[in-house]
Amino acid sequence: MTINIKDIDSSLSELNIAIRDHYNWANKCLRLSLLGGEPDKEINDLHAHQHCRFSRWLTQRMQGVSLDRELILLIDKHHIAMHAAARALMLSIIARQVSAELLNHYNEAQQQFISSIDQYKEYLFSYRNLYDALTGLPLRHLMYQEFPLIRSRCERAERSLYLLILDIDRFKTINDTWGHNAGDDVLRSVASIFERGHAQRGAHLSLRRRGVYYAAGRRAAGEQAEGAGKRICQHLASHPVSVDDQAIPRDGDRGADLCLCG
Repeated sequence: MTINIKDIDSSLSELNIAIRDHYNWANKCLRLSLLGGEPDKEINDLHAHQHCRFSRWLTQRMQGVSLDRELILLIDKHHIAMHAAARALMLSIIARQVSAELLNHYNEAQQQFISSIDQYKEYLFSYRNLYDALTGLPLRHLMYQEFPLIRSRCERAERSLYLLILDIDRFKTINDTWGHNAGDDVLRSVASIFERGHAQRGAHLSLRRRGVYYAAGRRAAGEQAEGAGKRICQHLASHPVSVDDQAIPRDGDRGADLCLCG
């Protein structure tokens, strides 16, 4: 599973919510210990870790193979351990047999859980820096990082891997004539078309390189990969970008030059 920038932002949000929810959950344990009452299944159930919202996010993130899998597994491990420690502590409170050992064990489990989340957040922030702020596409450094994983998937499936590299025709002319804001609009438009088209055809990764290049890894036969690239070029040529409701003219009939590497 390749993480995209929306996944990163969504994951960071879920991690923040998880920390908030589990602090609230700890407060609930404290309230029960001081004021009494009956603990609910989020605290007292043998599988309490499966009842919180965070468990659903963890289950989703652990599906498939990804570069962050080991970090996710570490969070899951400490999440289960923290819930187990809280359950043991709560049962001891109910039985009026609380010990310093149980309290210390719960505190340690909680800190390990929070630390594993912080470690993953640092990873996500560093990963996010590998994305282009203008287009939202990954930068070439991310391909260097993820290419071994993409290649291994293709080898397991016994499929060839192709790289499509497109160079937008006369991009410098657009900047010089229409201004850099118009050039940015073109880049964003091309990125959207390129990423959308490749998502429909099973591409692994779309990226921006050196301002005017885009590329995508594909599992496909050579003819299929070449055909997909040509269709993207034709689409770019037939869908000019508009600035202030005025279409930017593009000379030629390609829209972009195509290079296919396999």
